[in-house]
Amino acid sequence: MQFKKIVGFGDSWMYGDELMDPKYIKQNPNGHYSDEQNFPYRLKHCFLGQLGIHYGVPTENFGIPGGSLGSTMWTFQWWLDHEPLPLNECLVLVALTNSDRITHYNPNHVHYSDDPPWNKFVHSTWVNFGSSVVPDAYAQMIKSQIVLTDCRALSMLNYQQAVLFFDGVAARNNIPTIQFNIMPAERPVPNTPTLLEPNFAWTLWFRDHPGNQRRELICKDGHPNEIGHTLIRDHLISQIESC
Repeated sequence: MQFKKIVGFGDSWMYGDELMDPKYIKQNPNGHYSDEQNFPYRLKHCFLGQLGIHYGVPTENFGIPGGSLGSTMWTFQWWLDHEPLPLNECLVLVALTNSDRITHYNPNHVHYSDDPPWNKFVHSTWVNFGSSVVPDAYAQMIKSQIVLTDCRALSMLNYQQAVLFFDGVAARNNIPTIQFNIMPAERPVPNTPTLLEPNFAWTLWFRDHPGNQRRELICKDGHPNEIGHTLIRDHLISQIESC
């Protein structure tokens, strides 16, 4: 293959949410998948890490739980400014999440030791789940914004904006890029070569998969387990090879 690195952007599915190292959880029953000690296992067993092993190239995972299409675009722009390799030597994978999610930028975000430098975000999903890391002012702002603006028309615009953004930047910089839907898309976006399967969504695929009727392929909170990530990897390999 011509690419020297695979870079992934998206939400918790790209991140590898709920993938837990059995050895770590045995030693630490109260451990969490986001613990720094669990990073190596999660990064290796998520579909992005598995793709890197398959192709024998390093990977960089910019997925973040609760991320929005907006934060995915912002993170991608950070990567554009900081990637040491020529951009056209990197394969970019974009996992498109729910288009009704909102993200605000917090310039005063307090960084922890395991926090990436690009993460200055406050996501609406964090507010929905009552996260303690969301400042009260942001929580109130997000709630008001949802009440005042949430509608299907805005979700459609968010999705279209993101798909066209990634497709356009990829074309302008000759970056090999594949976009794919984690959640069902609000509407197809025509003439976007990087979105190979506009009517396909991974959440629906897992829901309808005959081997997942007893949740054999997903974790407790609905994210793919190790087997599920392997199935995503295999599907993406076929797409990469076809391109």
